[in-house]
Amino acid sequence: MMTSLHMFLLLAALACSASFQVSGFVPHQRDVLIRHVSCHHLTFRPIKQRRDSLHAKQQEFDEVSHANDRRGISTETLMSAQRVMGVLSAAAWILISVTALSYHPDPKFADCTLRHNVLTMSQAFAFQLPVGYATISALSSPDSAHITSTIRRRLNLAVAVASMWLASSTAFASKFAFGYDLYTWKLKAFASGIHATNGLLALFAWRSSIGTNKMTIRSCASRVIRGTIGSLWSIGPSKPCSDPDSPQLISNNNASIWGLCTAGLLWFTILPIVSPYPLATVPTILGKRLSRPASAFTFLSAVCAFCLKESAESGAEDDENQISRLRKGLMIGSTLHLLLLMLKLIGVDGGGLLLPGRGLWEVYPAMLAVPFATASSIIVHALVCFAAL
Repeated sequence: MMTSLHMFLLLAALACSASFQVSGFVPHQRDVLIRHVSCHHLTFRPIKQRRDSLHAKQQEFDEVSHANDRRGISTETLMSAQRVMGVLSAAAWILISVTALSYHPDPKFADCTLRHNVLTMSQAFAFQLPVGYATISALSSPDSAHITSTIRRRLNLAVAVASMWLASSTAFASKFAFGYDLYTWKLKAFASGIHATNGLLALFAWRSSIGTNKMTIRSCASRVIRGTIGSLWSIGPSKPCSDPDSPQLISNNNASIWGLCTAGLLWFTILPIVSPYPLATVPTILGKRLSRPASAFTFLSAVCAFCLKESAESGAEDDENQISRLRKGLMIGSTLHLLLLMLKLIGVDGGGLLLPGRGLWEVYPAMLAVPFATASSIIVHALVCFAAL
């Protein structure tokens, strides 16, 4: 019995040796081959890193949720409140825009047609509403647990600043609209109250996302100042590269482009605030009445672009549904904004560069008076569309 077993094992060893020799390997070469195989080729590190990242974000979200529950407010309730206030803020902006842009108070433009007023009102909705919806949706969606706490806090602060700016521009309309005051006191009370409430809610959400009860007003202000300065210094990509075929640039994805978009949008946030007419009407092309109030949405888009830049550098740009919403919101808003500008330049409002008539020069003198700024704003929005593809 033992002899048969020995013969069987000997034949099996000879068969294995023959098979290695036929295929071009000998037994000692197999050991060399195995030693030269890198271990990282046999594992799934990207999947594991993504799983660990999502687990860490979910753990952060759970910690903040528990902290909010101890305060008596659940995270789900806070998200629902932000969703409701976002809808009300959009409604307030629509009412303000329709009231201010449905007619022109300047006698020089008293003969403007309904077509012109509709185009101007559309300009107030095309970019602002998609950007606002994307931001509120990213903060209030049940899937927002996968947003990093840093991005969530940054978006909440941006919503707070934008909402307070909109509330102030409504309550003190003449200070923001070159002397025009076109709203009734009821509309002022409603719109400014909605925007201010939304801003306070965003501040509360930012405060709650920190997850500690030991934050004082001084420490909160210090945190905001340090974070703002750090963000301004971080607008540029962390690993810039000029070679489009470099793996380094590919790994950074669109970080360089989003950083440039952030700088451009920040510039066009400040430009209407500090510049006189007609330069103050760029980039929103909303005239004296709404160009400065609309800077709130330009600022919001700049913060969204910075969040996309940070996500691109971390490699999470395509993994998170909420980051994708920010990208799509910026792309849709910039595309619609550029489409309306192109229609005006072509001449659908009584004539222009292609269609016969003098409408472009008669009803859009401010836009044509600052061609360099107008062209620069078009380039920035086109760059946003390119980065979001």
